[in-house]
Amino acid sequence: MKKIGISIVCLVLLAGCWDRKEINDVAFIVGSAIDMEDGGYRSTMQIAAVGQMGGPQGGGGSSGSKAWHVESAFGRTIHTTREAEQKHLSRILHFSHRRVLIVSDSLARQGVIPLFDSIFRFPQNRLSSFPLIAMGEAKEVLTAEAPLERTPAEMIRELAQMATLEPINMRIFVYSLLTEGIDPIAPAIRKIPAAANLKKDQKTTVELAGIAVFKHDKLATILEDRLATGLLLAMGQARNPAIEVMVPGEERNRRAIVLQISKSESQIRPKLKNGRIEMDLSLTMTANLAENTSDYDSTDYRWRALLERAAEQRVTRLVEDAVAALQKHKSDALGFGDAVHRRYRSHWARLRDRWEESEFPQIKVTVKSDVNMENDGALIRSLDRKSKELKPSS
Repeated sequence: MKKIGISIVCLVLLAGCWDRKEINDVAFIVGSAIDMEDGGYRSTMQIAAVGQMGGPQGGGGSSGSKAWHVESAFGRTIHTTREAEQKHLSRILHFSHRRVLIVSDSLARQGVIPLFDSIFRFPQNRLSSFPLIAMGEAKEVLTAEAPLERTPAEMIRELAQMATLEPINMRIFVYSLLTEGIDPIAPAIRKIPAAANLKKDQKTTVELAGIAVFKHDKLATILEDRLATGLLLAMGQARNPAIEVMVPGEERNRRAIVLQISKSESQIRPKLKNGRIEMDLSLTMTANLAENTSDYDSTDYRWRALLERAAEQRVTRLVEDAVAALQKHKSDALGFGDAVHRRYRSHWARLRDRWEESEFPQIKVTVKSDVNMENDGALIRSLDRKSKELKPSS
């Protein structure tokens, strides 16, 4: 009888689905956008339409029915926005599949720590999702068209991964936020017209707009174009950037010489000189000749050396301008303070309280670049045979 009783108890424990959640009872959140509104928050969530995710057809908006649905709600706190959205949804919100978290630039300037408090207290939120800063309203970015992907959130995730060599997810962002002597960065994104000159209907898409740099948890500025490239080169995080260079004497010939950076490394070395902190920033890069429509023959070692020196000057200027922009906005995104903390602990203890406000904006930064041109590609000489061949001076 004892064995029979144990068997019955085991059967009772095993034969039950009392806490099951069917897939048609769950709303999978793949992307979130947060904006400021009337003293509170406007939270917009992109929900995957699971029934439309399969099949051979193309991206989210290309077929008759979209593979995603958007819900939006207002609340005084982040948590209350989620509760407000749940009230008008027939399925349970589920956040473990969230790809991206987009924050408007106006909200980011107020500080992101209040946003993250609710997110990190909820176990479903994963640190592998990507934070992005929207130039304008975040909800507008999240609802753009995604012709090549199933959902706009997936397209934005792919763009976030391409923004830097090592993608900046929530784990990396928060680590920088909590580490003394370094400020976090995140990709910046904006909504743009999608091929308006080719299509009659006005659709929209998104593009990477630059790099958002923070001072503590508040957005300091967004570096675009050449400043963003300079920052990523300084960090060793540039993903194969193209550098247009001008060699001496080229003023008479405005045709392009473009180098593609294939490998890049950076090293920050603080030094203490006469009681003041100075920084040496060394860059080592390998480049390929991507385009040469000038009269220069890159196979000649003398012109090759000139081209490498011109590239080094160009890279140095890009990095110096990016460092100057960081100092202007008092954002230590390169981690100069962390480098000082590691090498001169006792000196750091004396200046840590005034580092970002008075020390960091005034420190001298010396940038040194070393560019090695690896190959010329498939072409040896320019296809323009009529171009006058120049002879470098000895």
